[in-house]
Amino acid sequence: MRDAFIKVLLNEARKDPSIFLITGDLGFGVLEEFASELPNQFLNSGVNEQAMMGMAAGIASTGKRVFVYSIANFPTFRCLEQIRNDICLMNNSVVIVSLGAGYAYGSLGYTHHALEDIAVMRALPNMEVVVPADPFETALVTEFLTKTKKPSYLRLGKSNEPNIHKVKPNIKYGKFNEVIHGDSGTLLFVGSIGVVAELAREEILKRGYSVSVVSVPFLSNLDKEYLENAAHKGPIITIEEHSTRGGFGSAILEFLNVEKITARVGMIAADQKNLSLTGSQDFLRISNGITSSRIANEFTKLVGFQR
Repeated sequence: MRDAFIKVLLNEARKDPSIFLITGDLGFGVLEEFASELPNQFLNSGVNEQAMMGMAAGIASTGKRVFVYSIANFPTFRCLEQIRNDICLMNNSVVIVSLGAGYAYGSLGYTHHALEDIAVMRALPNMEVVVPADPFETALVTEFLTKTKKPSYLRLGKSNEPNIHKVKPNIKYGKFNEVIHGDSGTLLFVGSIGVVAELAREEILKRGYSVSVVSVPFLSNLDKEYLENAAHKGPIITIEEHSTRGGFGSAILEFLNVEKITARVGMIAADQKNLSLTGSQDFLRISNGITSSRIANEFTKLVGFQR
């Protein structure tokens, strides 16, 4: 995802000198071309995330569209006060680019896991939370974010994530992206966990149910029409590589409640019971309950059938 992001950002920055990129001493091997070609639109602020956010807000206040790039835990939790006060409350045009969603940096331990960031970011005023599913979506939402001015949080995986879409999708703000269509229910997901949702669909299909697999890239503006149709069709399962508290599933439940949409909803997210675990992303997903079999069991439970 990071390669798709920086490729599009560089192309857009070549055309638009108001685009500015800041890194917190990270991105080596990824950002060099941008820094070399557009030195007046690039800054390595060093290891000082709180100051970096203040600088980003200040630069944005001069009319720039500023992208701040770092590993997920650093540009979120370490400098939350600056994000809230300098960016969100002042409505400055800054995009916080968070690399390594969920367990992408699993081997580095819990300090580098990003499992509460959606909950924190979507609670902030004026903040737009954007979570693409694959490199295709990453390229499209990056282009979208270069054209908007709102404070935004772009949550990316790490690298080498497969394209879950067979062809480049048609991204529309506030709309869901259906990867596979089904008639018996819906699996809604955010981020690269979509590959697990696809495996779950195969398990559910063996149990006699055909479900849609759907990416939700825009968390701050949900698709009411799609959710109404999904609720009528059958059970809805939300899937995320994030804590159960305050994340994507919570956003869907809040939205359904506010819009008075009645639905059978199950949530699949990280249980976070053993915070000392380290290992690969796949190992940590399985260890924390984000598995295709759990998704399939939750779905069949909601339709009244349990294997």
